[in-house]
Amino acid sequence: MPPGGGGFSPAPPPGPGGPPGPKPITGSPQTMAMHAMTIDPKTGLPQGERPPASTAAVASLVCGLLLCLGPITGVAAIVAGVVALRASKRDPDGVGGRTMGIVGISLGVLNFAISAVVGVIALLGMIS
Repeated sequence: MPPGGGGFSPAPPPGPGGPPGPKPITGSPQTMAMHAMTIDPKTGLPQGERPPASTAAVASLVCGLLLCLGPITGVAAIVAGVVALRASKRDPDGVGGRTMGIVGISLGVLNFAISAVVGVIALLGMIS
């Protein structure tokens, strides 16, 4: 029994290389060849799969959808959308979310325009 009682031994410490990596693909040579044919050599992703959306693209879409918070989120959506479009143009095989960025920019412009119209109406109401 280990010191301190309890009846359980402590878990062994991780090996010298740290935690184990991903499980290797194993099987017959035919299985390995079939697996190799399903991977796109340029991206390392399965054939036909797009790269994941960038954080900027997701932020752009979310900020664009928050119409109720006024022009601040509209400006943030536009800026994040432009960053997302530049990232997807610079590395199209590694960064996705181009459509999200475009939608985020569109919603940001709409958000900013609605806020401007509401602001002008409020200003005219205060003058009258």
